[in-house]
Amino acid sequence: MNFHLPPPKERGIETPEAAIDGHFAGRLSEDLLWELKGWVILPVAALAIAGLMAVLVALLRVPGAEAVLPWTTQTFFVKGLIAHVTFAFVIWYLGVQGALTVLVTAATGPMTKGAAFVGRVGLSAAGLSFLLILTPVLLNLGEPSANNYIPVLIHPIFFAGLTLLALGLALPVLRLLVQMAGERSCEPVVFAVAASGVIFLIALVCLAAAWWTMPAGIPATDAAERAFWGMGHVMQFANTLLLLIGFYLLSRMSLGETPVSDRVFKLVAAALVAGAAIGPLFYLSYPADDPSQINAFTDLYWYVLPVPAGVVLLGTALLFFRRARDLTNQTPEVIGLWVALLLFGVGGLIGFFESSVDTRTPAHYHAELIGVTLVFMCLYFALFAPLLDRPLPARKWRIASYVLLGTGQFFHSMGLFSAGLDGVARKVAGGEQGLDSATKLSSMALMGLGGLIAVIGGVIFVVLAIRCLLVQPTEDTSDTLEQTAGPAEPEVPDPT
Repeated sequence: MNFHLPPPKERGIETPEAAIDGHFAGRLSEDLLWELKGWVILPVAALAIAGLMAVLVALLRVPGAEAVLPWTTQTFFVKGLIAHVTFAFVIWYLGVQGALTVLVTAATGPMTKGAAFVGRVGLSAAGLSFLLILTPVLLNLGEPSANNYIPVLIHPIFFAGLTLLALGLALPVLRLLVQMAGERSCEPVVFAVAASGVIFLIALVCLAAAWWTMPAGIPATDAAERAFWGMGHVMQFANTLLLLIGFYLLSRMSLGETPVSDRVFKLVAAALVAGAAIGPLFYLSYPADDPSQINAFTDLYWYVLPVPAGVVLLGTALLFFRRARDLTNQTPEVIGLWVALLLFGVGGLIGFFESSVDTRTPAHYHAELIGVTLVFMCLYFALFAPLLDRPLPARKWRIASYVLLGTGQFFHSMGLFSAGLDGVARKVAGGEQGLDSATKLSSMALMGLGGLIAVIGGVIFVVLAIRCLLVQPTEDTSDTLEQTAGPAEPEVPDPT
């Protein structure tokens, strides 16, 4: 059956407003293009699943829901929440890292058939992980363990899913490193994405070391928390580097300038790898049951990560403010980067005043996580969709998704931070929150309102992204990559 689509403007879609980066436009082989499509679709699918799990969790709070839904309220609530976090952050982040890894591989030269096979195996493993992670949740299997960073269900099927997900990303990362092995120098974005991949491998080493040194006889939930504690802290180095890559690459594409010079950007990426590499040493320096090991990872996160990241973020802020007069003429993605930068900055600032026991902690990390998410959203419409020759959603809808998500998360975090200052504990709900004052009530109301606004922005993005990826390119809706490609070697001013 043939479907005839109306003209692009009537469908609310547009062709790219900015040139695709010349280092990657037109350089994707057929195999890499197939992989890129998969790695671009998987993270959006993860966000869609996370949204559905959030809806199910919300429905379980409706009186009488247990009589209609096939799960008991209490048991599925925590498991559904774990699945929501796993898909909304863990798989979303790793999926975007996979897409960037495949993309930069195109700039490392031709691949062998064996290398192409490795990529297909990796993508297939990541796709299969979805089914395995969801199965114990929907069948109400396993014991929930709400760990920091990576919450899990204590069940073999769930762990098999996480293993496949890790393998799915590790394979293209290792392939990229092999492809780069013989090169004396490489483009900064290629170098930085490879560095983020190395950090991911270091995080896996931390996970293996944690399991290897695990004390015998401790409860399964305590073992899970210990296992993912160090890995989770190290992964924040990779996530932060991906954020910086987004700022660097999108600034170069949209503004014709980069926040810092190529050399400084490579040094920042190398510094983050060096900082992450300290993590595995803690398993050799401290006994597994020593609280000092836990504190060491916290100190690593607080004292090593901010400085190199701050160099690029400061350069981005200076660049954006210098170009602020052109804001109305910029692409929606530049506006999205503005929102991401401000939100990430607020999250970092309030992080210095957080406490491990009250809601100031989730106020900090929710702002940081959504700041990274906003940059990834911009990558979808400024880079991935044009490279896949897909027409873009209308400007107004892209701007709406960025502004609503960022503004909503700002109010959500400010509400949590204010409530935390008044002593509202984290990881509790209902009457256990002790909302016995007007300040606590108003703070949590602000949190709820902000969360609702943020959800609307996130839903808009998921709908736009799915629609964008499902629309097939036609002659009247898309330009060729050669027409939209920027110069292969853009002239980039060196602020330093």
